[in-house]
Amino acid sequence: MNSKRQPRHTATTRRLRVAGVAVVAVLGLSACNSDPGNRRVAEDIVDTAFVQGQITQEVRDCLFDKLETYSDSDYEAITRAATDPGPGTALDLFEADLAACSN
Repeated sequence: MNSKRQPRHTATTRRLRVAGVAVVAVLGLSACNSDPGNRRVAEDIVDTAFVQGQITQEVRDCLFDKLETYSDSDYEAITRAATDPGPGTALDLFEADLAACSN
C-alpha cells in the first residue's frame, strides 16, 4: 500500500472543502460590483479560507494560480453567469476549475 495516499475519507473531505471555497468565491464574485475588483474578492476569500485552516498552503497556491489565469472580462462573465440556468455556464466552469485544486 502506498503510504503517501490519503485515506479515502480524508481525500473526500479535502475535495469538499476546496469545492466549498470555490463556491464561496463564486458567490463572492456574484455579490461584488468591482469596488475592490472581482479578482481581489476571490483572492480575499481564498486567503480567509487558508487563515481559518479550511485549506492547505498547497491548495491556496493552486487556487491563486488558477485565479491569475482569468482576465477582468472573464470575471465579469462569471459574475453575469451567476443567474444563468443550466449546467456548463461560465460559473460552472469556473467552479470546476477551482475545485480541481483538491486533486
